[in-house]
Amino acid sequence: MHQNRTNSYGSQAQYMLPRRPKQPDFGPGKFVWGDFAAVALYALIFVVGGAALLLLVPGFREMFPSDNLAIFGVNLVVYAFMFTIAMLLARHDLWSSFKTFQWNPWAKVMLIPGGWFASLMLTATIISTLGEPVKSENQLAIEGLTTEVPFLTMFVVTAIMGPLVEEFIFRHLLIGKLSRYINKWVCALISIALFAGMHFIGSGTFEWVSVIPYLTLGTVITLAYILSGKSLAYSYVLHFFNNAVALIISYTVLPLMAS
Repeated sequence: MHQNRTNSYGSQAQYMLPRRPKQPDFGPGKFVWGDFAAVALYALIFVVGGAALLLLVPGFREMFPSDNLAIFGVNLVVYAFMFTIAMLLARHDLWSSFKTFQWNPWAKVMLIPGGWFASLMLTATIISTLGEPVKSENQLAIEGLTTEVPFLTMFVVTAIMGPLVEEFIFRHLLIGKLSRYINKWVCALISIALFAGMHFIGSGTFEWVSVIPYLTLGTVITLAYILSGKSLAYSYVLHFFNNAVALIISYTVLPLMAS
C-alpha cells in the first residue's frame, strides 16, 4: 500500500510541468544628478521655449529657405542633443530591458501592431462620439513639412530620436524612477497627462478633441511599459512603430488623397 502511494506520487511528479520563471522588473533604480539635469533641460527647451534661441544664432536662420524648415532645423538640433543625453544616461537600461522579449515573446511582438491598432480604433471611436475630428498643430506641422523635408531626415527625427527622448522622460523617469517614491499608477496618470500636454506647448491653440490621440497613445504605451516590467526598450519600440507608421502614411497615402 505504501509502495503504491510512492509510485503514484512519483508518477504525478514525472508529469508535472516546470514552473515558468516570472518576468523580472527592469526598474531603472534611483534618480541620479544626470536625470535631474535632463528633466531641467527638457523643461527649459520645450516648456520655456529655450529651443527658439537657436533662431537668434547668427547665420542659423539663413541656412533654411523657409520658416517651417527653420523650425524643423531647431527640432533637429534639439532632439539630437536630447537623444544623446538620453542614450548616455539610460543606455544600459535600454539594452538590458530588451530581455523582456524573452518572456512571452510572440505575444509581445504581436502586441506592438496590436497596441497601435487598438489606440487608433479607440481614438476613432471617442472622436466620432464627441464630434468632428480636429488635428493638433503638432500633427498639421508634420504633415506640412512632408513636402519640404526628405523622408529619411524626418524619419530619424520623428521615429528614432523623438520617441526615445519622450520615453526616457515620460516613462523611464516619471514612472520607472519616480515610482520608487510614489505609487506607480499615480505616476502613470502624471506621465499620460504630461505626455499629452507636451504636444500642445507653444501651439497657441488647444482643442479637447485634438488631445484625445495623445491621451490614448500615452495610455497604451504606459500600460505596455508597466506590464512589460518597466521595459524602456518595449515602450520605445511601440512608440517607434506608431510614429513610423504615421510618418509613412503622411508621405505616401495623404499626398494621394489630396491629389
